[in-house]
Amino acid sequence: MNADQAQGILLTVRHYYDSIPLPKYRHADLNTLIEKFDQLQGLKDDLGHEQAYLKLINAMSQIIVKLSKPIELAKLPKDKIWSNLSERGSNKVIPPIIKGKVNSWPVQWTDKWGNASSVSNGYWNVRNQTVLDVIGYMFLLNEGGDCLPKHSSPLFSDLFEIEQLESHLNGGVVSMMIPHKRHYIRFSDADFRRFTGLKMNSTEIKDLLHETSRVEFKLTFPVRLKDTGAKENTHHMNYYSRFFEFAHEDLSVKKNGIVMSRRYTIVFNTLLGELFVNNLLAKFNDPIDIRFYQLPDSAQLFYRRALIHHSFKNSEFNLSTIAEYAGLTDSNLWNLSSTVEKNILQPLIDYGYILSFERVGQEPKSWKYIIKRTAPNNKEQ
Repeated sequence: MNADQAQGILLTVRHYYDSIPLPKYRHADLNTLIEKFDQLQGLKDDLGHEQAYLKLINAMSQIIVKLSKPIELAKLPKDKIWSNLSERGSNKVIPPIIKGKVNSWPVQWTDKWGNASSVSNGYWNVRNQTVLDVIGYMFLLNEGGDCLPKHSSPLFSDLFEIEQLESHLNGGVVSMMIPHKRHYIRFSDADFRRFTGLKMNSTEIKDLLHETSRVEFKLTFPVRLKDTGAKENTHHMNYYSRFFEFAHEDLSVKKNGIVMSRRYTIVFNTLLGELFVNNLLAKFNDPIDIRFYQLPDSAQLFYRRALIHHSFKNSEFNLSTIAEYAGLTDSNLWNLSSTVEKNILQPLIDYGYILSFERVGQEPKSWKYIIKRTAPNNKEQ
């Protein structure tokens, strides 16, 4: 192969790479990308010294690694894939509050029960919900002595006890003594990485925990109670509350002051923290494995809001409902539909969370999606 032929192949591969829409890891076809990458590898002797060649091969290799990871995970036996338990109430009622789309607070909306809900500060996206998965599962393992508790044991007997606790925490006068056990967990950076499969350094983990701990909600929160068993009840909060408070300590610090590892303490001493713990102990939660955290953000958001809490074989959603659940705001319905199919529904198929989908309706305004599931994964607990 002469120099002109090598340059011709490089330009062809470069043209293909540039044609992939951003973000490229979501739109690239892995098999085609590997084929083009192999072509580049064959040019190493001729072009290995050129900066343009090295830059392109590095960019393509990073995308291939990112796309290959879920495939490698999917090949593992199910008992080899780490799974958490995800608390059901937070998945049902917290919408995405996305940086760049929200510029003022409080963010307000009306929930499905017709009640006003709001967030007073901070953002809420997939990583924040992942934090709840991780700390919730760690809490359950801690309560069960390195295994999950065998029996359902909610903290609250009825809604009156929750109302009394909320009043007590906010300085109100209560008509009964509120039993209050201090629920907390401790864990390290290594624990967090193991429970998520995410490659995050200590500072990134600390910042994520801090951001998650500062977001304040006023919600109608679903709960299970002692007196009503598996029935879902709802408590409409009268005051803002956070999910937890947290502190950290340095375990390993380099000479230049960079912290390499930390230990964290999470305390569920808020109303939302108590409701969160109540639901975990009441088995008001759903299994979720670490492959899920590799999905596009919009796919994770939609699955949490719409699908994780039930096992219906077929579900039907308006295009607008999917967009709302996933935090999408494109007013062009053709573009919105394309985004939903490519970034939400197709990835859910690829990872095995749904079986298939079908778009029905004649006009964009009336489009609906029928989503078919595999054999039920989420049993009512």
